[in-house]
Amino acid sequence: MVLRNHPEIMQNKNLFKFILFIGDIVLMYSALLLTLAIRYGDFSFWPGPQTRVFLWHFSFISLFWLFFLSLLDFYEIPPFKEIFDFFSNLIIFGFLAGTMGVVYFYLYPQAIITPKTILLLDVLIFTFFLCAWRYVFSRILKLQSFKEKIAIIGFQPEMKELLTSSSLQESYEIVIFFAPNLHFSNGLKPFSNLGKRGITSEIPQLREIIEKDGVNSMVFALNSRKNEDLVKQIFLNLPLKLNFISFPSFYELITKKVPLMAIDEFWFLENLSRSEKKLEEVMKRGFDIIFSFLGLLITAILFPFIALAIKIDSPGPVFYIQKRVGKDGRTFPLYKFRTMKADAEKMGPQWSIPNDPRITRVGKILRSIYLDEFPQFYNIFKGDISFVGPRPERPEFVSQLKEKIPYYNIRHLVKPGFTGWAQINYHYSASVNETKEKLQYDLYYIKHRSFFLDLGIILKTIRIIFR
Repeated sequence: MVLRNHPEIMQNKNLFKFILFIGDIVLMYSALLLTLAIRYGDFSFWPGPQTRVFLWHFSFISLFWLFFLSLLDFYEIPPFKEIFDFFSNLIIFGFLAGTMGVVYFYLYPQAIITPKTILLLDVLIFTFFLCAWRYVFSRILKLQSFKEKIAIIGFQPEMKELLTSSSLQESYEIVIFFAPNLHFSNGLKPFSNLGKRGITSEIPQLREIIEKDGVNSMVFALNSRKNEDLVKQIFLNLPLKLNFISFPSFYELITKKVPLMAIDEFWFLENLSRSEKKLEEVMKRGFDIIFSFLGLLITAILFPFIALAIKIDSPGPVFYIQKRVGKDGRTFPLYKFRTMKADAEKMGPQWSIPNDPRITRVGKILRSIYLDEFPQFYNIFKGDISFVGPRPERPEFVSQLKEKIPYYNIRHLVKPGFTGWAQINYHYSASVNETKEKLQYDLYYIKHRSFFLDLGIILKTIRIIFR
């Protein structure tokens, strides 16, 4: 079964994304012209050679602004899903937009202009326009329904997580549950209130509801290989224009992680056994080298202050060196600023826990603002880890986790990372069950990894640090 989105709904969403995009371009130029009018006192500058110079250079900068907006999810439909996330993204965009402008005019002195005040005003005015435009657009979209109507066939335990997911409720309307027998029906009963038409076990009634309510897609939450007769009946009696979706694919679409129940050798061959994208690997390594070097410069500036604070707070070394497992199972030394007491592991390796008594007072501060991780820029520069990838784990824990979690070693197919998809979507894991949850996010990253996904993860990591 292949996951397909309903064409009409996707066309509508793409149309509205395009309208948002065009609106942003119009507002960028409007903000610049208003900025120039404020700076020069009136609109007498328009038209003129000076105006053309500003339009030329700010047009180039605007390309990066549009790229930042895309990576920061400003083209999500509908916008304004979470107010806090929206405004945190808005602040990050303002910072990135201003920084990009400063870097551009610093690296390009031939630009003739050095618009410090104009750049600041332009960023502030466009940020205000952006906020107002998204608010107006979100109000207009309330008149348009984006929910795809679906029918769910069968039940399995992982569905409980989906049915309480806000992502599912925002994008999909469950019209009917189909329970072919009592076992499925009992599993679905607690969630029947989510279905507009409740539960049915009759295929003719299912067909009638699908046609009457305009159901677009059908999600198979049962093992089709074990229910071949039932699946055959469904295909023979239901409209073939429906999108038939396997539950693992639907689960991945909603949660952005791969369900472990879907993993087997065939999944591995189908999704991970592919040739490396050499160009993307070169780009990723180049990015790692350049920005880890800049990170090391920042670390060198902060080092005397951090080292002094660590030494005053508790006896022991400044750095903490720990063996971690990297790509292809190779171990390497990971560097961090010490945040625990020197004898923290006198009883052997232990999981870190909330409010861990082994963490020092300075260690709590360093951890809260991620400064303890800065020495890992050296690991990135060396090539032990990348900026983005699954978080490297300790060998002692890996040997345990391999025995308790199926296919745990798959995460070692790629280079581990300073940050990653699991880190920005899930809290720190301190048990086997939590590690199993994070592994699902790691598998999603390994399956979908790309240079642009990495950039998105890095920007979301910056957003988390800002918070």
